Amino acid sequence: MRTACTWGCAALLWLAASMNVSAQTLSIGMNGSEVTDLQNDLVAAGYLARTVDGDFGSTTKEAVALFQKAKGLPVTGKADDTTRKAVKKAAGKGYRPGGGVVYAEGNRGTVITDMQERLAAAGFLKGDIDGVYGQDTTKAVRSFQKEKKIPVSGAIDEMTYAALTEMKRIPASAEEEGEPGPEDDGHFVFGIGDRGKEVSSLQKKLKKLGYLDGPADGIYGGDTASAVKGFQSDEGLPSTGMVDEDTLGHITSVYVSQSGNSTLSRGASGKKVIRLQNRLLLHGYDPGTVDGVYGEGTEDAVRRFQEEQELEETGIADDDVWDRLENMPVFSGSYKKMFHMRSTAYTPNDGGGEGRTALGGYAGKGHAAVDPEVIPLGSIVFIEGYGYAVCDDIGGAIHGNIIDVGVDTYDQAYQWGTKTRVTVYLVR
Repeated sequence: MRTACTWGCAALLWLAASMNVSAQTLSIGMNGSEVTDLQNDLVAAGYLARTVDGDFGSTTKEAVALFQKAKGLPVTGKADDTTRKAVKKAAGKGYRPGGGVVYAEGNRGTVITDMQERLAAAGFLKGDIDGVYGQDTTKAVRSFQKEKKIPVSGAIDEMTYAALTEMKRIPASAEEEGEPGPEDDGHFVFGIGDRGKEVSSLQKKLKKLGYLDGPADGIYGGDTASAVKGFQSDEGLPSTGMVDEDTLGHITSVYVSQSGNSTLSRGASGKKVIRLQNRLLLHGYDPGTVDGVYGEGTEDAVRRFQEEQELEETGIADDDVWDRLENMPVFSGSYKKMFHMRSTAYTPNDGGGEGRTALGGYAGKGHAAVDPEVIPLGSIVFIEGYGYAVCDDIGGAIHGNIIDVGVDTYDQAYQWGTKTRVTVYLVR
């Protein structure tokens, strides 16, 4: 009887314990899939604006603390059960004022040095410029945010980062010689948070030029900032993501030069042809190697797309073709094999920044990195929630049942995040 009682009590204790199992509290220094899930939820909730890497660092800690403060939870910077559930519930239901955290106290490196130089040039930082985000830098960021009417946190969020990168780094010696400081060097016309018809007009130009995928909704958000950065980079302008007078002039000039001649046809070449080829891939129309040259393969793909869309079959990418390519790709339903895979996203600038896939095409939407042991290189797949892609890339972290989808900007990568179960159809 005693033995039975002992085993019975043990069973009851085990049952009670199992009913109170809770996820571990995540804190700085930890890593793994649970951290990855937390970061993805923070990105979706608008509190984190860094690449999801599964490492709980200073930026993740700050994002958690800001979320806790905003939601009235104990501010610890640690993600306990309550915090993790609240973050998951908040995912996709709004965006933090000021945007997600980009850098925070504890970060180090050349980017922090750059931010410190800009803060010092504007008169906000009095401490050392040492590449270490410490208390002096936090204090300077708070003062800067207060001056610029940005939500005050002491962390460099998306709005703060955009405002800082719009300013130039002016050495103290230059100011003494009477050269213009950041306040005298012009001001931005549009930036994150702006709204209205003029922003919508800007977005329409960026869409026509092939830099913006999202809607022209009149809201200057992350996608628009990324599109502006892409344009600025191509035109040799400072890549701030903010529209100053110089950037606006360039956008207008390039747009006007292409107006009335925005179609692409055989013999054309350049970055807009690359975008066309990648969009055709995304919709399941293979133009051959994405090389930026409008050749026979691209012309044939456009003709097939026009036929499917009941457009005149000219082989020329006119406004009707570009407009239809903006629509979500539709799956034909024909496939050889189906997979359930973990999925991440990458941009052409990831890795070595070459912008090319393993098979030589220009990276971006319409491409995917896979494990060749699972899906052979050169295969065409349809990815649920994404579209078609040619599997022409590989990666050091791509092993087994995982697919890394190509996107054009970091914002698109953040939006895709890490998906634990995506249906992938092997078409051919």
